[in-house]
Amino acid sequence: MKHLRQSRYFKLAVTLFLTGAALIVFYHIVMDFTGFREILYTAESIISPFVYGFVMAYLLCPVYNLAVRKTYGLIGLKNRRRAFAISKIIGTVISLLVLFGVVGGLIALLIPELIRSITGIIQTLPGRFDALTEWVQDVASGFSSPAAAEALDSIVQRMEDSVLGWVQSDLMNTIGTYMEAISTGVIITLKAALNVLVGIIACVYLLNSKERFKAQAKKIILATTSKKVSDEIFDFGNFANRTFGGFINGKIIDSAIIGVICYCSMRLLGLPYPALVSTIVGVTNVIPFFGPFIGAIPSAIIIFLVSPLQSLYFLVLILVIQQLDGNVIGPTILGETTGLASFWVMFAIIVAGGMFGFIGMVLGVPVFAIIYYYFGRYIRRKLERKEMPQATDEYIEFNKYDINRKDVL
Repeated sequence: MKHLRQSRYFKLAVTLFLTGAALIVFYHIVMDFTGFREILYTAESIISPFVYGFVMAYLLCPVYNLAVRKTYGLIGLKNRRRAFAISKIIGTVISLLVLFGVVGGLIALLIPELIRSITGIIQTLPGRFDALTEWVQDVASGFSSPAAAEALDSIVQRMEDSVLGWVQSDLMNTIGTYMEAISTGVIITLKAALNVLVGIIACVYLLNSKERFKAQAKKIILATTSKKVSDEIFDFGNFANRTFGGFINGKIIDSAIIGVICYCSMRLLGLPYPALVSTIVGVTNVIPFFGPFIGAIPSAIIIFLVSPLQSLYFLVLILVIQQLDGNVIGPTILGETTGLASFWVMFAIIVAGGMFGFIGMVLGVPVFAIIYYYFGRYIRRKLERKEMPQATDEYIEFNKYDINRKDVL
């Protein structure tokens, strides 16, 4: 027991346990302390424009770098400093055009389709009730018991009356509440639009000054840490940038391809609301593993209100598209970006999504990939010092199956 307490692994386990417990206690204290929580919300609202700007700059960085690199080589000025400044201006303009083009294109594609979808659902809903009533009457007419037929018809009639009554009475009576909610939503939208506008300005500054900001951070790290620690920090920064950049950009490209394939396929099959549904499928596809299901369920419900049979066709189409994405498109674009097994991808999405919502579901995988990588490197170094095998396969056993490990690995 004394030897166990002196073990490095025991000390590490105790340290990790106490650290985790302290973080959990701190989290509950912070969330239960109203004043501190309000301070956090205020700070979040203040820095949110800069967060938007950082996210936009990070996503537009490849476009900006490519534009600057190409235009700098084409500008024939002898003054290379001026040529570089001009190329940065051109790169900024091209990046903003890409940003506005993508956002404006999605809005122009989605909003009219969304209005048509809602209008179509409202117009077809009474007809669906009539069709359901006729179908029930046809089924009831085949019953040998008149009482059973009348009971079934009465149930459907009560359902129809309840829905129509809710629309005519409850919905109209709560119109004031809805107007108040709409007014609040308009204020929130205007505030978000202002934050986005400030974020765009911050994005421009970040794109044009990212080399200077990087140099300032590097100077501070070198001045305040040792050579070994600074090298570790730089290595971590490069690896995190590769992991996040490769994963996020790859998922955006992959999701855009899936959205286009879904749109073209729906148009060929004559399915309703192709633009709206394809946008939902493409956006939710950014979420690994669960994204296809999250997007397919509400889309299938929307199509079901038009035609139940076409909804079934859509689900089959989504199944085919996701198989294509999971086996061909996704691996080709993403490759081994994260290096995580499917189980750990699912684990990261569930845990991060439960803690941080949609953002956690999107960023949970690359964050966990970084943690997984450095923990694995720590274990490999420990094994190397002990002159023990580092490959996981060396520790797999199949004794319960009476199988020799060398025969199956």
